[in-house]
Amino acid sequence: MASIAPQPPNAGLQRSIAAAAQASGRTVIDAGRGQPTWVALDPRAAFGRLLAFALAESRAAGAGPGRGVRPAPDGLAARLDDALAGDPDIGATTLRASVAHGVDVLGFDPDAWVHELVCGVLGAGYPSPNRMLTHVEHLLEHYTLAMSGADPEVTGPMQIFGTEGGAAAMAYLFRTLHENGIVNRGDHIAIATPVFTPYLQIPVLADFGLQVVEVATHADAEGRFARGGFDALRDPAIKAFVVVNPGNPDNRDIRPERAAELRAIVEQDRPDLVIIADTVYASFLPGFRSLLADLPRNVICLHSFSKQMGATGNRVGFVALPTQSIVDTMVRTPGIGDPAAVPSARYASLTADETELGFMDRLVADSREVALQNIAGLATPDQVQMALFAIYALLPAGRTYQQSLIDDLVERNRALYAAVGAEPPLGPDGGHDGGYYALIDLRHVIRSVVDLERVAAVEDQLDPVDIVRGIAADHGVVVTPGAAFDADSWDIRVSVASVTRDEAATIGAAIVATIRAQAGAVLEP
Repeated sequence: MASIAPQPPNAGLQRSIAAAAQASGRTVIDAGRGQPTWVALDPRAAFGRLLAFALAESRAAGAGPGRGVRPAPDGLAARLDDALAGDPDIGATTLRASVAHGVDVLGFDPDAWVHELVCGVLGAGYPSPNRMLTHVEHLLEHYTLAMSGADPEVTGPMQIFGTEGGAAAMAYLFRTLHENGIVNRGDHIAIATPVFTPYLQIPVLADFGLQVVEVATHADAEGRFARGGFDALRDPAIKAFVVVNPGNPDNRDIRPERAAELRAIVEQDRPDLVIIADTVYASFLPGFRSLLADLPRNVICLHSFSKQMGATGNRVGFVALPTQSIVDTMVRTPGIGDPAAVPSARYASLTADETELGFMDRLVADSREVALQNIAGLATPDQVQMALFAIYALLPAGRTYQQSLIDDLVERNRALYAAVGAEPPLGPDGGHDGGYYALIDLRHVIRSVVDLERVAAVEDQLDPVDIVRGIAADHGVVVTPGAAFDADSWDIRVSVASVTRDEAATIGAAIVATIRAQAGAVLEP
């Protein structure tokens, strides 16, 4: 079995590229980090309107100047409806539609639902239940099924754990898999590459000591993975498979024919395989279908609203786990994991019998080093904002908003690729590339600007990282070397979501100009 070497930290390189852009004297265009240009206003406005109502209710029920209390639930929904009636402000209309969605679609009791939102937005009380507020959890389960294209009859009930963004979800998950002997030091873990760098760096930390096995995607494979690309997963030495789907930096999804191959491998050879599926880019592909829909027993789903809602600073995400999960069987069945890796006293403060605890219970406890599990859980105002994000994505206005993002990304990609003299990959208007990022093959650009008989000499003498540095130093443009993601060393990633259409065209022109200049220097007599 071939494993890949731990990837060196790329933060220093990226900082030097950013510094070169700053020193260029030009206006910096930063397409190096996946920060989108947009901000979803409506669900934030709904949050603000909800907070204003909650403050008024708390003040009315309060005990003195500057002192409010948690309002009682009785009649709260009707008072909110009265407060919003006739108010044309987008915050009021979005909040009214959000509350109605919970009542009309999910069957929530109006007073109980509004009471949870009001107390949650005030932050007036510990998260209770600490894993997830009751109505918010049901809502996010509903959202996850819609986002992933899953059939609730197949997936069954799910548990949701709100986390401080996808990054926290990732960190918590690796910890609990390790603490419970599902992955142990020296074990192999497969990762679909190229990939968001931390997925390569976390497993090889001293705390975990895992061996990473690459499951490579292919730029020329219509299904993102080549036929037979998942065959390595038949090896029982591989304990888990991590895949960002749709990917980063390769923004394509796993096509149905490849997903069917993976499902066959799991069903026939690897019913014990744990699959960690990160779906943060799902909203940029209409009709997306997650692995959760095909393999619910084996999949742990991670999700974040950072990209879809322009909410990288909100840090809101979650872990979704079907109740009939292979990891629940593993932690409750002695001998499946490594008993030596699971001290019998680890969860003693929670229960006298560890087999009573499911995987999600352990994940929540481990997120606060067990001893503080009673005060675990995402801050309640953040849970409320996440709930409003999720509902908005399901409402007609939210679907219109999302389509506008997709249309915008199509135009930005067209401008970028036109400037480098290439056709864009099939995007949201006709294929399965989400368009949030673009991978540009610098060799293609070299071949378009250098005489064919001299291409080999130029490629032999140019360094892709030097090209990236030149793009920054000469043009003030920041992009990321593909090698940082274990992509081809000649690839560069452009965060198309981070720039305007005109800036995308400028980036393409900067790439071409830098290669012309560096190739010319190489070819000078």
